[in-house]
Amino acid sequence: MKPVLVVPRAATVLATIVVAATAGGTMVALGDAEEAPSQSTAMRVRIAAQAAASALGLVKPAQGWTRLPTVPLRERRLIGSGAVESGNLSHEERAKLEAHATLWVTRSTPRAILAYVRSRLPHDAQAQGESTAGTSPRPVGPPGPNTLSEIQRHEKVEFWSQEFTLSPASDVLRSRALTVYIARTTGGRFVIRLEGRAVWEGVRPSYSLLGTNVHVITITNTFPATRHVGPSPAIISNPSLVQELVALVNSIPVFEDKGAEFSCPSEKPQAMPAGNFVLTFAEQPTAVALATLEGQPYACGESFLPTISVPGHPPLELDVEPALVKMINRIAGLHLPQG
Repeated sequence: MKPVLVVPRAATVLATIVVAATAGGTMVALGDAEEAPSQSTAMRVRIAAQAAASALGLVKPAQGWTRLPTVPLRERRLIGSGAVESGNLSHEERAKLEAHATLWVTRSTPRAILAYVRSRLPHDAQAQGESTAGTSPRPVGPPGPNTLSEIQRHEKVEFWSQEFTLSPASDVLRSRALTVYIARTTGGRFVIRLEGRAVWEGVRPSYSLLGTNVHVITITNTFPATRHVGPSPAIISNPSLVQELVALVNSIPVFEDKGAEFSCPSEKPQAMPAGNFVLTFAEQPTAVALATLEGQPYACGESFLPTISVPGHPPLELDVEPALVKMINRIAGLHLPQG
């Protein structure tokens, strides 16, 4: 595994969309894009709640599982007293979290419980790692693979957990997952909490959306010729390609992980040359710009944050969108660096 360098997301390079004004000071409208009902906060909360319930519903109780009304007092130090755990979520994600949980007790082993849960999930569910906690009565010996079976040979493990990420099932959701928490109790039994959760995306304000009046996109860049990025400017007027790029820009959600961290490869094939690109959206090649999008591809993969700035409105940061530079390169025949 390659080492990673943790970089604050807030330190990534920003891109900016600016809505232009005419010479007379009148704002140029972005178009007739309206906020769809599915974008309302109430609708997003409802969709997330349904998604969390459906995630939990994927796993029916196995034979030998007995329902519990609450977590027994002794096990609360391991899996909490509440029905939902959210300690691994950011502040913004916790504010937009919808979750449902059920509690069970069984004599099945933790390995059998986790295997059963995995067997009930869709094939595209991704296991995000297995955690254990307990006490070690003696040294665990020489270093070895940090597997569940090895830990169990040397420790008295009292807690197990594993998260399975699921397809969001809706474009208004940031994430959807099922998490299994298991705590050892008395009499050779284990307490299980199954938790389905979904986090919804913040509502994208309608003023930040490009409209159907965008017919021409002009792409310029300032990278050195030695980078072989391609011609500048490059003009896109094919209606289907214009609509494709406009749709992508409009689909990028609001950035909500202020202060969050993410990992970047510590190995770089070569130094990243300075330069940026600018996308100008207009009705016609010589018409006033409806909006511009400027960005500098960051050396950490494709992680830069577009920020929409509209006169009369506060700046709005949008999330990282790896497909943005890929699409620009494809439809314009360019080779903008992607990190």
